[in-house]
Amino acid sequence: MSRSRAALLAAIACASALAAAPALAAGPTGDPATIATYRAVVAATNAKGVVVVTQSGYMSLSARASRPATFTWTYGQGHVAAGFRAATETITLAQAKGRVVWLADYVVPAACSAANPCTANGAMPPIELLVTPHAAFAGVVTGAHAAVACFRREPFTSVPYRAGGPWWSVFGDFRPEVTRGNQILVTLTYSWGNGRHVTELDSIRATPGLFAASAIHVARGAAAGQPAFSIAQSDAYPAVVPAAPKVSLCR
Repeated sequence: MSRSRAALLAAIACASALAAAPALAAGPTGDPATIATYRAVVAATNAKGVVVVTQSGYMSLSARASRPATFTWTYGQGHVAAGFRAATETITLAQAKGRVVWLADYVVPAACSAANPCTANGAMPPIELLVTPHAAFAGVVTGAHAAVACFRREPFTSVPYRAGGPWWSVFGDFRPEVTRGNQILVTLTYSWGNGRHVTELDSIRATPGLFAASAIHVARGAAAGQPAFSIAQSDAYPAVVPAAPKVSLCR
């Protein structure tokens, strides 16, 4: 997933980047042929001018479209706190020379329900995170076509992703790949820095040799508040690189 969370992504061998960094190792281990395949796919995917990553299970959101708008989020926790909602992300990655130039993360809360009601104004709005190598921004989506009226600056420590480095990398212990038609399935395991075990299943399109989807399972942690959880991700490759969202800072 993933998950350039720059130093984080540089250390993760998955089709996404996770909030907690995996335990560092000298390099990938396991089946040599699978590692070679994975290296080639990582290089090809990082070389695409734009990738759109859709994922769920990673972030939760709390937002109000008030004046001024209020919003906050959590990620990589595996549970949804009171006042928050599970969210689906659509992450647009603009890439050049194997690195993320900028990324825009459109975060949409789950639908309202009796068990998980909407905010007082009737609905919880989406938000958008915009991250460049030099700055991070966030804003509530209030206009048509997912437009954000104004952004506020965010410290890099508050956003789950970073730009400036490669999004995909090679890390973990690889089992032998399985081929099914044009689909290559790769299973790898690794540990987060807090010792939690992660199992990831990546689906690769053999032609053209790009990531297609990932299923990531994070085992339960030893500490309280660390439930097991799963992240689902799919990857798409638009033909045209979009322009970066324009930033107008809130006053």
